[in-house]
Amino acid sequence: MSANDAAASSPDSSLISEKIPWASMGLLFGAHFLVDSQVSFLSPLLPLIQEKFHLTLGGAGVLVYLISIANAGGQPLTAILVDRWPRAPWLVVGLIGSSFFLTAMGWLPYYGALVVAVPVGGFLAGLAHPDMASRAGALSARHRALSVSFFVSGGRLGFSLGPLIAIFVAQKWGMEWLWVYVVVNAVAVFGIMKGLPKPEVKEGATLLKGLGHALWKARKPASLLLGVTICRAIVAINVQGFLPTLYVERGLGLWSGGIANSILLFFGMGGVMLGGVLADRYEKKSIISFGIMLAFFSMIGFLLVPPGWGMFVLSALGVGIYMPMGVSMAFGQEILPTHRGFASALTLGASWGIASFSVVPLAVLAERVGLFQAFWALPVSLLLAFTLSRFLPKSV
Repeated sequence: MSANDAAASSPDSSLISEKIPWASMGLLFGAHFLVDSQVSFLSPLLPLIQEKFHLTLGGAGVLVYLISIANAGGQPLTAILVDRWPRAPWLVVGLIGSSFFLTAMGWLPYYGALVVAVPVGGFLAGLAHPDMASRAGALSARHRALSVSFFVSGGRLGFSLGPLIAIFVAQKWGMEWLWVYVVVNAVAVFGIMKGLPKPEVKEGATLLKGLGHALWKARKPASLLLGVTICRAIVAINVQGFLPTLYVERGLGLWSGGIANSILLFFGMGGVMLGGVLADRYEKKSIISFGIMLAFFSMIGFLLVPPGWGMFVLSALGVGIYMPMGVSMAFGQEILPTHRGFASALTLGASWGIASFSVVPLAVLAERVGLFQAFWALPVSLLLAFTLSRFLPKSV
């Protein structure tokens, strides 16, 4: 064998020449879009739900908290199951099940029933995430940050367009017609599952094999990364959850609130993609820190300018908040390479679940001082996230 042949067959050479798996990335993008678009239905419809059930802002905030904690909180458990039984139909159950329970918010007649359906739908949506994230991280060793970020961006686009879909259906036909989205999910999931490659089955895998040892070995970078993602998620959850209500409170109407959320999340999708592209070229730590600092200054800018001008600032805020999202997940999968599903659950599940506990206190504070004034607590969380990000290792 010639020297050239040997070089071509070396692991490093194969990684360099590895092609980007666009087709599989596109299917995971679509699956994530569907899951997160229906999770985002609640936020723009909160004013209508408040009116229907005569709720205070605190009562509406409970629903935001429930969907956030259920969506994110169960992911560490389901991630362990996904890593153990990767070929079980987690994605199918999560897609179709979440669509049924989350669209039920449109036709359920009692607030008590809504309090049950919303977290069940959120949990089923969370069930699909470790499966999708694990598949995305396994698509390409050379382009892992790009693959994971492309997958994450599908969710951001779902969160961006989901509010507009919900408002359109609610105002055109009534909230009860949201059930049509169940049919959309059922049709789409057939094509998605048919086109995705089969997950790799690990020989001799057990339910918790090596997880404790891996976590202990990576305890410092994993703890820092978890802290960064929690602080960043506190801002993302509260802005995303209460932004439409804030615009309605300030007299700009339901559509303005929905559009504001869509701007935030559309540019958030761009931020996720930008972070993924840059992270394949530069240090992940630097990309995470830069995105958080951009979000910090944009958050302050949004609070200082009139709400109309705030629409423009939201674009920069979206880029900043979500730029570190896919990068953090890829970073976590490098820290825990044999437990990719669990790594994604830490950065996309556990962190968001813990951050969800901030929703109710912020809603209570908003009832006392006003929602706009309560938002001034959010830049503090971003400043803490930036400080923690500076202690992340440059390489794993």
